[in-house]
Formats: sequence, structure tokens, C-alpha cells
Amino acid sequence: MTNTFYIYILTNQSFPDLVKIGYTSDIERRLKSLNSSEAVPFAFRLYAYYEASERLSDVKVHDMIDKINPSLRSVDNLNGKKRTREFYKMTKENAYNVLDCIAYCSGTEDKLHLMEDFDEKVTKEEAESIDKTKYDKKDLLLDKKPEIISLHNLVFKSVKERLPGVFEETTPNYIALRNEKKKNICEFHFYKSCLLIQTRIPTRSDLQIGEKVPDTYLWALNYKVRISSKEEVEKAVDILVDVYNQIKK
Repeated sequence: MTNTFYIYILTNQSFPDLVKIGYTSDIERRLKSLNSSEAVPFAFRLYAYYEASERLSDVKVHDMIDKINPSLRSVDNLNGKKRTREFYKMTKENAYNVLDCIAYCSGTEDKLHLMEDFDEKVTKEEAESIDKTKYDKKDLLLDKKPEIISLHNLVFKSVKERLPGVFEETTPNYIALRNEKKKNICEFHFYKSCLLIQTRIPTRSDLQIGEKVPDTYLWALNYKVRISSKEEVEKAVDILVDVYNQIKK
């Protein structure tokens, strides 16, 4: 008999800047255990999970994140002892991208599940008490070249015309294009000479005009396309529509 184990992503409005990434053979029991504590004001909620057919360890996932950026891990000292916990300073979407990358690289995307009915159920009063950092698009683009900004605007406008449900979200370093389920379609990076679009490999061979990120990077968005003129916008839009159709399946 094959057992199923789960790597999970939990959120909690008590820690709006953190997500919990853990491992269990019973998600329901794990949630019940975590939410039985009276020390945490709000409940943990399941955002996504990945099914593993073998007994792995969340340590492997933790190690991978630590290698990418050690400062994300929740670590402190109590009475001279180092305390390392399963909490990471990252958005739930970025945490999902880590699992998405694992699933994509191993060909097990059907084992990754984003909770369709996810609802943090934050009341108005709770929302007002939570400090949520919002990044201003104007600040990100402040020192960027107008012609590269214009290319981005043209790409987004054209994608939006074909895919009305997509939206953008500004981060400290790039602008993310997401679908209706908040899954990343691409990242827009603004360089001096071009607009870099980091996305997935298009399924159509005629759209494969960029370069693949090395497999050792373990990135879900593992394909880079650079555009520097309006003539390249249409092809870039076709690529993003192709990727949108990939991730909606």
C-alpha cells in the first residue's frame, strides 16, 4: 500500500508577512493541532499542498529555500539556543512557486493543488490591524528608461485585451503578471536596453525565441525573453498567452 505525504503552505493573519511550509501525512490533523493553540490569535489556513508518493522530508524543501535566500527563514535565539522554525518571510504566491517548480521539474504538476476556496476570512477590523506592505509601481519605475516602460505598457495592454482576467502586482524588484488564480504567468524586469520577460517555455516551437534558465536554478519561471522594440511585442504577447493556457489546465 502506497502512502501519500504532503508538503503544505499555510497562512495565518497573526503573521501577515510569513508563511508556514511543512510536511505531514495528514493535513487535516495537522491543521487541527495547530489551531488548537490559544497562543495564536487567528487560525492557520491551507493555501496549497503538494502530494509526495514517497516519504520525503520538508527539510529538503527548507534547504532549497535556505540556499536561495537564507534570510527568509525564521530563526532566533532563546536562552542561548538557536530556534529554527518552518516560517518564511515570503508571500504565499512565492511559496507556491517553490512547490510549482518542484512539480514542474519532476513532471508531477497534477500533484500540486491550490485551494480553490481559499479564504483568509479577514474582517474589516482585522484587516485594519494588519500591516500589509504595498509596493508602488511608480517607485519601481522611477529610474527606468521611458522607452522600456512604454514597451511594458504595450505588452500588458495587449495581453489584457486577449486575457481580461489577468492582472499585475508590483514587487520590490519586478512587476508580476498573474492569472485569475494568482499564479504567475511572468515577471517583467526593466533593464537599460530591454524588457526582460521571465516566464515558462512556450509549447509552440515558433515562440521559443528566448533562452532557458539552467535546470540547477530550480525555477518554475525558467525561460527568459528579451524585447527591445515594438516589433517584438506581438511575439511576446503570443508567448504569454501560450503560458497562460499552460497553467490554467
